[in-house]
Amino acid sequence: MDQSLRSQSMRNLTNPLLLAFAALLLCAPSWSQSTAVQDRTRLFLDAYAKGDQQAVLNLVDHSHVTMYGSDVAEVVHGSDAVLKLMDSDQKLWGGAARMGPMNHVSITEVKGLATVFFDVTFSVGGKPPIPVRVAAVWKREGKSWLLIQSSNSVVTEHQSAEELLRHP
Repeated sequence: MDQSLRSQSMRNLTNPLLLAFAALLLCAPSWSQSTAVQDRTRLFLDAYAKGDQQAVLNLVDHSHVTMYGSDVAEVVHGSDAVLKLMDSDQKLWGGAARMGPMNHVSITEVKGLATVFFDVTFSVGGKPPIPVRVAAVWKREGKSWLLIQSSNSVVTEHQSAEELLRHP
């Protein structure tokens, strides 16, 4: 096979492969750590901890947001209920709540929805920080992301099945 025929065959082979790869990238879920979603999540954490109602309202889907707090009774729907929950938390925390850095961050984006799972430390006043595990779902609205679901739980430390089985 002469060089020009070989080059033509390679172009014919690589063009469909490149097109298929490009299509896969455009259609496949994004497993990367989305900066926009992580930034919005950080903004929400800080606004909630400070009790900044306007900032929280700017970050949530007013009619479709659902939040699960750390107590089984804390399940709220809609932005008014989120603000009521935040107001109760602020009274309890006395304006001294702090959220640490987001760790073990996992973000997935598919068709206008994004999930973010992470661990964060939470502290109030001078008390030692406690670990909190958070899962949140964001919905793309235009060029922005709005929170539609959030759940958090206080997680244990040194209580994994593996550790408990090692030290009965």
